[in-house]
Amino acid sequence: MSWPLTLDGGAALGAGLLLGVAFGFVLERAGLGDPKKLVGLFYLEDFTMLKVMFSAIAVASAGIALLAVFGVMDLAALAVQPTYLWPQIVGGLVLGAGFALGGY
Repeated sequence: MSWPLTLDGGAALGAGLLLGVAFGFVLERAGLGDPKKLVGLFYLEDFTMLKVMFSAIAVASAGIALLAVFGVMDLAALAVQPTYLWPQIVGGLVLGAGFALGGY
């Protein structure tokens, strides 16, 4: 097996599904699926969710940087999608309202 290891097609989808399910499982076991904990962030009372998500972003960034330093991952191969600001704002408001209503 040579590096960089690439996943294409079904293998990439399977790996993404497996990692997503594992991440969701860990979040749920940690109690972050509790609606009261989610709404606590909206009311600026409980910042646990924010701390966990920022920690996950920092760990992922550090991991990608280390993989690039050791030549396992080519940063040029990463694709950054364009940002569509207004649809993201509207989607965030709808999702946030749904979370707030669900926690109420």
